[in-house]
Amino acid sequence: MSDIANAVQILTRSLSEREDDATAHYRLAVLLLDEHGQTGEDALLPRARKHLGRAIELRPRHSRSHAALGYAHDLDGRSGKEALACFREARRLNPRDKECEVLFLALLAETGQEAEALTEIEHAAARHDVDLGAVRTELAAAGFPVDAKTLLLNGFNHARNYFRSSLGEEAERILNTLDPERARRLAAAERKRCAECQQELARTFDASRVPESLRALAPAASCYGVGDDFCRPFLLQRLPKQTRMTLIRDVDAKAPAIQQWLESFGGASMADEAAAFMYLALGVEETRDGD
Repeated sequence: MSDIANAVQILTRSLSEREDDATAHYRLAVLLLDEHGQTGEDALLPRARKHLGRAIELRPRHSRSHAALGYAHDLDGRSGKEALACFREARRLNPRDKECEVLFLALLAETGQEAEALTEIEHAAARHDVDLGAVRTELAAAGFPVDAKTLLLNGFNHARNYFRSSLGEEAERILNTLDPERARRLAAAERKRCAECQQELARTFDASRVPESLRALAPAASCYGVGDDFCRPFLLQRLPKQTRMTLIRDVDAKAPAIQQWLESFGGASMADEAAAFMYLALGVEETRDGD
């Protein structure tokens, strides 16, 4: 049984004993929406809407219940006005929820509320570090319309992906709350996977293929230049801070030479060792400001 299926069973049992538990209704709906995102099973949406409706009845000032209900309406592709109404209420209750705000702006534009959308985009720009003047200038220079949809597409995070990501993170927190051992199991599995990625890189890496000017960095590239987007920063963040900062300085010093080597391949297939240097440089950027 999957983690989500097991958690759904736990929450369903809990609600059979205490139907007026708003938190359980909300958590169950979030898990159903997350499962829908993974499986695309449309039958999950009415179940999620039912539980969210009940959560709102029990706790009408919970902004995320309204936002999740709006998202559930949005997913069925036929309820744009209902989705907008839910997100409008969610934003009224919590104006500081950025994920909710971006999807609210998108729904305004998509449902033809152009004037309101433009006004709200102006208000939201500073909160999202968006320079609307620069965006408008670029769009005009490229011959694109400077309407609400285009401003959102070019200046803000992709609304649905942004909200879906935050919902997925919330689902993870719910799963870990219901099963405290789960987080430890997942962390152990991730550490094992990252160690295997590191071992495979070290096994295939041939330092003799690295240009002489970069060979001093070959041990670091063969250890931390993994392609996996989770494992790369994970491995680097585990280094002592001073060691990591020294590595960052060394990679920065060799950045022009690394770039020159990568560009030398042109359209040809890149050597594994060059790819490791590319990923090492990427990892430096990903962890540059880490503690």
